[in-house]
Amino acid sequence: MYKNYLITYLPLSAIILLFAGLINWTIDPLWYGKGNRLTGRNFSFNERVSKTNFLLQSKAQNYDCLILGSSRVTLLRASSFKDHRCFNYSFSAGRIEEFVEYAKYAKSKGLNPKKVYVGVDSFNFDKLTPPISGVGKIDPQPVYQAYFSLEVLLFSARTMLGMSPDPRYYNNKNFESEVVENPPTFEPEFYDRQKPGICDASKVKVYEQLRQVFPNAEFIGYVPPVSAWNVANEVYSRGLIDCYLSSIHQLSKIYDVMYDFSVPSAVTTEAKNTYDGSHYYPEIQDNVSKIIQGKPSNFGIRVEKDNFAEYQKFYKQRIKEFLEKEGEGKR
Repeated sequence: MYKNYLITYLPLSAIILLFAGLINWTIDPLWYGKGNRLTGRNFSFNERVSKTNFLLQSKAQNYDCLILGSSRVTLLRASSFKDHRCFNYSFSAGRIEEFVEYAKYAKSKGLNPKKVYVGVDSFNFDKLTPPISGVGKIDPQPVYQAYFSLEVLLFSARTMLGMSPDPRYYNNKNFESEVVENPPTFEPEFYDRQKPGICDASKVKVYEQLRQVFPNAEFIGYVPPVSAWNVANEVYSRGLIDCYLSSIHQLSKIYDVMYDFSVPSAVTTEAKNTYDGSHYYPEIQDNVSKIIQGKPSNFGIRVEKDNFAEYQKFYKQRIKEFLEKEGEGKR
């Protein structure tokens, strides 16, 4: 009976595993190969693994520029940096502690950038932001282990059904992020979080550690554009504004250049420029790309050019004007 069991189920199990592996290799949700061979769309199921695989395939030593950040930076096109070959190593919910470790990993694989662009998010300076549990092993597992798994088969199934976890995806051409057709409509609103924020200015030191990974590179920091409603709800109304501004200004003394695109402006007070108030469309990202490469613009602030009092006064005045215009002046 045991022999009959083996004769029946072993071949069946092997067929199922091979079938799963074939589907996963064809859809390639973790970018071990050339990406989704069916539709050319690659969803962001695990950008930490996917981008590490892409870095290893395209050879780290071929890049002379590195981009780090959270999902707000993923829509920044590496190809828009004309004078350098940039690798965009940004991923969802990325935190500064992770950027340090992923930068070290990229360096260990041969990446030696002349320029490093770092997206800086305000949630890094709030102690109430859920802590990360530590950076796990960055080296991806072998493809035969990953693609003979049920977890990845589910990623492939969701890809075939068009069930993206985000309103964005990566194309097959150069694995750059794009926004799906008919993305959600951003409907801005004011709300009050129950708990005020707790300042964590110590994170400035971690950003400094990041610089020490590539001591000879030029570091350009920037706060990605965020809707004015987001700034009012998550930073200003929670009592984090002075901590945030002080931290960004300290960072401007550590990095070579520091931009802040979160200050309320014509871009960030226009709801149509973003699908959720946190992620801006590629045309806005392209403009940001030009500015952080040195193009003069009225969008954003060059933080290092002002002293802290000037930066703080300007930023708060913009928030005040925005809130009064929206009938929220008492906040």
